[in-house]
Amino acid sequence: MRKLLLLILAAAILLSSCSFSRGEEDEAHEKGEYPDISLTGARYTLGQSGERPVYIESSRMLLYSKDSRAVVEDVTFISYDEEGNPSVEGSADHGDIETDTKRMMLEGNVKLRASDGNMTIEADTLMFDSENGEVEADGDVLVSSDDGTFRGTGFRGDLKEEAYAFRTISEGVFEL
Repeated sequence: MRKLLLLILAAAILLSSCSFSRGEEDEAHEKGEYPDISLTGARYTLGQSGERPVYIESSRMLLYSKDSRAVVEDVTFISYDEEGNPSVEGSADHGDIETDTKRMMLEGNVKLRASDGNMTIEADTLMFDSENGEVEADGDVLVSSDDGTFRGTGFRGDLKEEAYAFRTISEGVFEL
């Protein structure tokens, strides 16, 4: 009986001295610091099939559902027009994609080709809003099209309206 009382007393002391504390990994996961899913050789559809989605392929993809975000490495992407022809396609070394707004922040050897205007944009970093067709790049940008080739900084464009502007053009040739 005495051993049983000692065992109960030891258990009570042990349990009262312990408290439940969430681990650092659980807290980091809730803050969105760890991905929900990590994929290699991934294919991902950004958007719904009825709304001209962007089809993405990457060597590595990390999905953060709480932040509505995907981080991709060695990424290529393409979207199609209503007739099924490629309308926008591109590639980059790295991308950070807001899956709810369909905005893609692309970095490293960024290339974006707008087939509608037969234009290619090359930049170190570029923001592409795939839902609205808007592009922005603050660093050095090279734009080539049937109309000519231009290099500058502070590029902004609307792929749907085919309206483009540089903050500063450092060189360029406009062909008539």
